[in-house]
Amino acid sequence: MIMSGSLLSKQVLAAHRIVEATGKVELKRQNSSYRPVSEGTELLPGDLLKPASGVRVKVLCEDGNTRSVPAGITTGINALCPPQRTRNGSRPIVRPRPVDRYMPYIISPRATSLLTDKPILRWNDATDASRFMVTVRGRGLDWTEKFSREQVCQDGICKVVYPGSQPLQPGVSYKLEVKADTNRASTEDSTGGLGFKLIDSDKAKEIQVIARRIQEQDVPDQFKGLALAELYAKSDLTAEAIEILEGLENDQKIAESYRLLGDLYRRIGLVLEAEVPYLQAVELAKATDNLKEMAAAKAGLGEVQYARGNRQEGVSLLEEAKAIYQKFGDRKRVEELEKRLAELK
Repeated sequence: MIMSGSLLSKQVLAAHRIVEATGKVELKRQNSSYRPVSEGTELLPGDLLKPASGVRVKVLCEDGNTRSVPAGITTGINALCPPQRTRNGSRPIVRPRPVDRYMPYIISPRATSLLTDKPILRWNDATDASRFMVTVRGRGLDWTEKFSREQVCQDGICKVVYPGSQPLQPGVSYKLEVKADTNRASTEDSTGGLGFKLIDSDKAKEIQVIARRIQEQDVPDQFKGLALAELYAKSDLTAEAIEILEGLENDQKIAESYRLLGDLYRRIGLVLEAEVPYLQAVELAKATDNLKEMAAAKAGLGEVQYARGNRQEGVSLLEEAKAIYQKFGDRKRVEELEKRLAELK
């Protein structure tokens, strides 16, 4: 079993984020009391921010613009950041199926929409395999090419860029398949819903406008990359959100980016790939005393362990996450985890 789609979506789909705070700032969320927060804190519709007198606070809103919060005054996020049109990030979470290191299972694109018509095709390198037949199929399209391990594989992952010689068309569902010379194939992964498709041009333009706006903002690079990945995640562009997060420089990777990467891999049913970023998020959150991200990462890691058959460990991690949320008064998350734990016990 995996976590309900609504709970994972709330972790993935942050709305706005504090990107600068020069002193004490407090946040009040619905049904919670005021608590101190810092740079990197995600903000949701209905939140109230209260910077101390003389404290400069800047928020990167979902529309890609930054806005300042008046010092010494309680400000509602709804007044600061305009509400955005809901984007389609509600694709059902993929239920993980057993895979092994000898299978060339698909990593990307998998259960996602795409902005680019020349996506990076990624798959597990299938231990002992020397050659791979890579195929992309869809309505009126059947592209196949052979590659050797030496050409395309490194550090356990093989990847090539789809050349676009047979163009992908918006709205058409495509499927990536890989067959290794060991007679193992990605089609052994019986997971459903792993296709991908281009989004339509109007949606693409809307997203690209906001992406450019984010890139132009004078905010730290780690928050810029995180905001871009969240923008893509909200728009069901999971593959491209993952690429952004994995492409961040080491000094740009923060607990939030690692946790989001874990969430996105779990969204597409790849619990093995989700485990390492969750562990890194826990480590960084502990080092920076970031309780919110510690709780979110432990909850995700608990789901990963449970899905992999380590049920007691998974339940223990979810209990730890619940205790952290209780510590800083996030009643909604506590209730969600209590419900999830009741399902697992």
